[in-house]
Amino acid sequence: MQVTLCNDSEDLLSKAIKELQSYSLHTRSWALTQDEITYLLKQPQLNKPSKIKSKVRKQCFQIKDYLNGLVSSTPNSVVEILIIYKNGIWRVKVRGFKDHVDNAVSKIQNWLNDNIETEVQLSISKVMAVFLRTKASSDIKKMEKIDGIKITIMSAACRKHTNDEQTDNNDCLKLSGSYSRISSARKKVEDFLEGLFEQEKQFPCPSWDVSKNISQSLRTCLKKLQDSDDCEAIGWLKTYTATERRDTTPRVTISIVGLNEEAVEDVTEQCQVIVDGYVIWKPSTDEFRAIFNALIVKKSPFIDEFRQQWETDIQLDRVTNTITIPARSKMIADDIKEALLSLGEEKKPRVTRISEFIPIQPNIRRFVNQAISSLLDEAKTQKVFVEAKNSTGLKLHGLSDIVTELKQKINSIINEIKQNITTSRLQLSSTESDLFRGDAYKLAKSIERETNTIIRDVAADKTNSTSKTNENDTNSVVTVVVNSRGQTIVVEKGDITKVKNVDVIVNAANGPLYHAGGVDKAIADAAGPALDQECRQIIAKNGGLPISAGKAVKTTAGNLPSKCVIHAIGPQYIDGDKQERPLLFSSVLSSLRLAEGESFTSVALPAISSKTYGFPLADCTNIVVRAVKQFFADYPQSHVKKVILLDMDDAACNSFAREVVIDHRNALIDDDDISNYELPPLTAKWCWQDGNGEKIYDENHTRQIETAFQDYLKTSAKSVLIISADNLKSGVIVNYSIHFLPNLKQMLTSNPSALNSRIVCGHQMRENTGYKRDIIRYPITQQAKSIPVTYHPKPLDLYDLKLVTTKVYWDIIGITNAAMQKAEAAIRKAIDSATISEPFSITLNKHFDTHKKELIKIATQQQIKIDFQQECSGQLSMVLKGLKPNVAESKLKITSYALDTLKMQVDNDQIICIPKKWGDQTEGCTLVEIPRNDSDFARIENRMKETMTNVKIDKIERVQNIRMWRHYAFRHLELKKELSHMPNLQIEMELFHGTRTTPPSEIYHGEYGFDMTYSTSGMWGIGTYFAKNASYSCNGYDYKLPNGKRQVFLAQVLTGDIYDCKSDSTLRRPPKKNETKSGLRYNSVSGDTGGSKVYIVYENRVAYPTYLITFTV
Repeated sequence: MQVTLCNDSEDLLSKAIKELQSYSLHTRSWALTQDEITYLLKQPQLNKPSKIKSKVRKQCFQIKDYLNGLVSSTPNSVVEILIIYKNGIWRVKVRGFKDHVDNAVSKIQNWLNDNIETEVQLSISKVMAVFLRTKASSDIKKMEKIDGIKITIMSAACRKHTNDEQTDNNDCLKLSGSYSRISSARKKVEDFLEGLFEQEKQFPCPSWDVSKNISQSLRTCLKKLQDSDDCEAIGWLKTYTATERRDTTPRVTISIVGLNEEAVEDVTEQCQVIVDGYVIWKPSTDEFRAIFNALIVKKSPFIDEFRQQWETDIQLDRVTNTITIPARSKMIADDIKEALLSLGEEKKPRVTRISEFIPIQPNIRRFVNQAISSLLDEAKTQKVFVEAKNSTGLKLHGLSDIVTELKQKINSIINEIKQNITTSRLQLSSTESDLFRGDAYKLAKSIERETNTIIRDVAADKTNSTSKTNENDTNSVVTVVVNSRGQTIVVEKGDITKVKNVDVIVNAANGPLYHAGGVDKAIADAAGPALDQECRQIIAKNGGLPISAGKAVKTTAGNLPSKCVIHAIGPQYIDGDKQERPLLFSSVLSSLRLAEGESFTSVALPAISSKTYGFPLADCTNIVVRAVKQFFADYPQSHVKKVILLDMDDAACNSFAREVVIDHRNALIDDDDISNYELPPLTAKWCWQDGNGEKIYDENHTRQIETAFQDYLKTSAKSVLIISADNLKSGVIVNYSIHFLPNLKQMLTSNPSALNSRIVCGHQMRENTGYKRDIIRYPITQQAKSIPVTYHPKPLDLYDLKLVTTKVYWDIIGITNAAMQKAEAAIRKAIDSATISEPFSITLNKHFDTHKKELIKIATQQQIKIDFQQECSGQLSMVLKGLKPNVAESKLKITSYALDTLKMQVDNDQIICIPKKWGDQTEGCTLVEIPRNDSDFARIENRMKETMTNVKIDKIERVQNIRMWRHYAFRHLELKKELSHMPNLQIEMELFHGTRTTPPSEIYHGEYGFDMTYSTSGMWGIGTYFAKNASYSCNGYDYKLPNGKRQVFLAQVLTGDIYDCKSDSTLRRPPKKNETKSGLRYNSVSGDTGGSKVYIVYENRVAYPTYLITFTV
């Protein structure tokens, strides 16, 4: 290429030549994952390829077309994008100037990470699943909200089968979300699960009948504990099969899960009390006769009366002369024995026993318990049974006179405490609050015990006290940026109809101001009929015409908490060449100018036109953010100080958050058409006949129909116009074909004046139903054409990421001021102790300044400070300062960033290519039988005979599942990068696996292959088990065919960094490595059993069922 430069100044010419010579093209390429390919091929195709017959080439064109559209709105991203398919790999190649290539690649990868959904399964026990549903649902919802993911508890009842080499059914926790969120969210969920306490408790019984009866009593107790807000643990009774009962001594087994060890021990203690209270008593023959005579013969008292008095269902057995007493405790059982013996002594006065409940408020519970502890100890010596494990108070059971006196004393103490109680309110930041909320408020409870106070999380108390509280009622801040004048842009996830402390909200409206669906309908419904009435008045004042796209109007807010609603008329996206971008830019700018004119100080607006109107989200958020920044640049002293970009959709929030931190100051240089547009005035009004009257078309469709109408009058040709319009009922875009009356031209020729009034010109027909409605044309009086005013946008500002700090209130409750001051001091000390400064370093390539900017963003989002040290030989050193949990989270994210950025010296193609032996297969799943003279057949046969000398191989089939292989191959590549510091480690092994009762086809045809959803418990916990020796998998775990033959898999397994240990059935995932390594975990676990080394993995897509072996023994 030859470039000619002309200038009068030799100096400028010389500088230009020097700059041009410094330019060089830069290329970056990477392979697309299976999820990315699937997502990209599902996206709408903007341009149709011509004369391309090859399916693969068409798909390459489609992906390239979409990615080009994605980067077109990104400033300084003029690049060439190529999509190359070879050996089963889809590779993206981006070429251009380095800065432009980096911007484009960042845009593409961030967009894919934010929008492509993935999922992770974590195996959990049945009791853990129940605990998460009942006791930790608020924690689950909090993690969902903070991390923007969906957490689903999948029960074993939903499964089709049980596979693998384990026995007991278990449940599964499924995390679903975008790539960018799922990784960090998974660690938080794993850490939360690991912080819970889970144990199994066994209670021996004299018989299985007794076990059954005790289980019934325990089931009632455990249900009460499960329903109690005061109990932080739950128990789950194990059910034994008939076979298990034959092979096991009688017992009751309870699995218990709790927020902490204390809660688990508390449930265990209460269960022990009930077990001890179940007594089978054998009195003497005379004693039994006297008791039987009193209760059954004389009925003095009647046995049901006795049972009711003691609240226990005693049973008398005349065959064995035994009495079964299922009491709530051994103390009560002993009292019942004494009471039964007294029945035979006629002269002995009968004692009266009562139960009394004493309510205790939660905010004074600790102080009451301390004050009455000596009274309760004394009560136990007087045979008073106390049920203190109740969130609202305690219950006393005993002799009436003793219980009545004790109740009076306790109530007196409670009243005295109520008079002396005092409360002090403390304000902490959100990160400081999270420190005290962690591990089920463990730190806060520790300070409570040390200082004899009660520490309450005010926000949590409000949530717990309101049963109808909706998790979506509160919005969460994602990102905040601010310019040098303090003008602020905030990205929030939430419901725009419930946003508080904002003057005005912007509605994504259509031109006719109909409220059919999406955010438009939500706002109209929340505002009430006043908003709809005012919208109709605005259209009437506009001559019955729709409001033009790019404009904005305001109405009342009705029942909404804001002062007014501004309706931004966004464009419907057609193909990108119909001025959609400048129209969207103008609609946002017009809305903000309208708010400024009303002297409002804060505005909230959604991703206008992105949903119903089909505007590509990346383009939409780019334009909206640039319009907001442009407004602040045009109005440096604006009344509007804060603009909130608000949406319920994770993808929209992520896209907004990515966009606001971009420096757009040079954007208009490459995109100068975004701020100007010109639409000709309407020459007619078009409506369609609805069941409730006429409905006007919006401006865009009006122009299309009028153009088609004029063409029809000129040519008489049948209309081929199809419009994509809002159906005005559900906010869904529907295709309608426009048809004009066959005799319309003839009628207008004979009566031209008909065009000067209302005229029915034909009908619209809904394409998918064939339903027809009349279309009507009205003339418009032409007005003098206004002279357009040229808009000259001012230069944009630089915006800095701002640390988001939210104030959270805590109450300290105590009896003395000294105790509360001590508690506050302890809280401050705990915060100081948790604030650390930790050196950290990562390996990166050059361009450290670019990396530092990204790391500063990570530090700001994690609310810590980062100080960079002098870089040396590719090492970037830094000091991270902040609360310990935030520093740990930052280290994880920084490490992840470094791994993604660093150009690893690995043979990527060799790992992720479709194996050569698979031939030309490009999709689907195929089983290919391996010839007996193939080297792979001999190798596998030898592996089998190493531990099974008599085995006879019938056939070996290679599993060729393209989709499953791609998932596995990319996980292989990721693992190799993660373990790059261990270059000599063998991260992949070839191991056997038997499916037992599960048909092998369920494995090789499945989405995940060895699916963790179906994993069950074994010697090393809940995972998928593989064996080194064929004898282990082929004896008992092999799948048996009807013809007597057997089948097992020989699989490729990513064992990675292995943790070898003895059997541990509590494992749910590999243990953590040394904490100094950012809490990283091992990749798999191994152990010895059944004469073989076994390996266990705890996640999907780390094993591929390479060969299916059919054999006999």
